[in-house]
Amino acid sequence: MPIFQAITAALLALTLAARTSAPKEPEAAATSRAAKAKQTKPVATEPVAAKPAAARPVAAKAKETKPAAAKPGASKTAAKKPAAGKTEGGASVSQVVEKMQERYESAKDYRAKFAQRYTFAATGRERKSSGELLIKKPGRMLWQYKAPIAQMYLANGKTFWAYEPEEKQVFKQDLEASQLPAAVAFLMGKGKLSDEFEVTWAKELPYGSSKDHRLALKPKKPQSTYKAIYFVVDPETYLVRESVLINAQGDINAFSFSDVKLDTEIPPKTFEWTVPKGVKVIDGAKRSAAAKALPASKP
Repeated sequence: MPIFQAITAALLALTLAARTSAPKEPEAAATSRAAKAKQTKPVATEPVAAKPAAARPVAAKAKETKPAAAKPGASKTAAKKPAAGKTEGGASVSQVVEKMQERYESAKDYRAKFAQRYTFAATGRERKSSGELLIKKPGRMLWQYKAPIAQMYLANGKTFWAYEPEEKQVFKQDLEASQLPAAVAFLMGKGKLSDEFEVTWAKELPYGSSKDHRLALKPKKPQSTYKAIYFVVDPETYLVRESVLINAQGDINAFSFSDVKLDTEIPPKTFEWTVPKGVKVIDGAKRSAAAKALPASKP
């Protein structure tokens, strides 16, 4: 999922990743990150940065996904199956995932307002953004950032564009030659969560509330670009209310979605876009080919 990585999760959160890169840190902060990396251990994968408190010990994290202790007389086998655990509403993990899958697969289009909070692991600094997300089958997605600066991330089914008006440049990537992240593909009605992830409860997650279905998604195949993904699911609509992605550096990319609407018949032309005059186009395919053509460095 090289293309939409930074935003995914987001969405999926839901949500976007690849050239939708992380927000830029000031040079001083970036230097601090490098210095700190030499002195400290890798940042834990739990999204504890959302609360300005000391990181929880490893034992606490294990408690999140550990199934509730079996009642007297219950079999040991039953106690070891987190998917069979129950929420307050009585639903199992597998039931929640199945209803989520049905919800997104049946929708023809999706629109919502989003608020993004990106937390840098090295400095604790946060950057907040907001805008609107639109998705239409097949394969069309638009992230329209409105604050603090205008940005656009667009997938029209064939090409992915990452446009930065202030920089007067746009990143272009062929979608047919790239693989969508499983989390994003799911939101677009293509992927199947149970095929790509092991899903368990994340009841200690500092997002959502006890009434929400809070899920931890562990990729079945190791990923170098991110450590963890979490979903906060509405218990009534089974739509993703919040998504949290923790990248390889430990940065936390959290999205919350509001004013969600399905099947509003979004016009196809919404996903049509022409590069403005004077804007530099950076072709991802050409850059990748050039990188592969470079001679291997000698030891």
